[in-house]
Amino acid sequence: MVNSMDTYLLEIPLEQTARNLALQFASEQANPQKGKRVYFNTLAVWAVNYFLEWMELETDINGGDSWHQIDRAILDVADLVLPGIGKIECCPVMLGETAISLPTVRENRIAYLAVGFAEPFDKVKLLGFIPAVEILEETEEISLTNLKPIEELLDYLDRIELAIPLLQGEIDELLSDLAADDPVQARVRENLQNKSIAEIVAILNGVYRSSEKSDWGYEGGKALAGIGASSGGLGGINRSLSGHQSSDIDTKVEAKMNRVAKKWMKKLAEIWGDGDDSALS
Repeated sequence: MVNSMDTYLLEIPLEQTARNLALQFASEQANPQKGKRVYFNTLAVWAVNYFLEWMELETDINGGDSWHQIDRAILDVADLVLPGIGKIECCPVMLGETAISLPTVRENRIAYLAVGFAEPFDKVKLLGFIPAVEILEETEEISLTNLKPIEELLDYLDRIELAIPLLQGEIDELLSDLAADDPVQARVRENLQNKSIAEIVAILNGVYRSSEKSDWGYEGGKALAGIGASSGGLGGINRSLSGHQSSDIDTKVEAKMNRVAKKWMKKLAEIWGDGDDSALS
């Protein structure tokens, strides 16, 4: 994967073939408003695909819902498939708008990327992105001021791509080790099973970036369990399950997840190559 880019690449010219295709997709819609949305969604996906192909990333533009006639007629989607990783949602932003609207369909998204449009719509500008794991489920829009620079997108995707084969077996082993007859462990397993491996890697990357090495086990354990401070920790999950209130079980599960997270984070530190891992030894 290319690790650097020129600034001009962030401004993508829209070829006539792309605009013709967007017009074709738009003409299939039931009303002009829906057609306009499909038009800009199509161009946003085309532009992001152009950019990522230029940066030597594998894409599958035909594999997304936005390239399927029935799906784009029913849904408001602008997804681009990255094989083996997940989907990027390509969100059109018109000149003067200050936020991107998030779609209702969010499964298997690893990032949301803002694509800026201005008349005469012969080019677009890639404005920035946000990892999907940083967005709360109830969030409907993201301010452009909260976006990360496009320059960081390739590193983000590269880290996910590198980590997926490393953690595949580890995740399967953890799922088989979580006891189905224990309500807390069953809930943790459900949280993990509801995420793709790319999402799990992205979560750990967030911990990796935001926490001290000495805290990776604790913070990673919480993140893997699908809990945060607002849920009250493992005790919060525990108390929500049929009156089950054994703090001993909470402690055991927390210790298990901390050990797993510490082990995984150490492996990730080695393949991501961001310095020594002495804090984890």
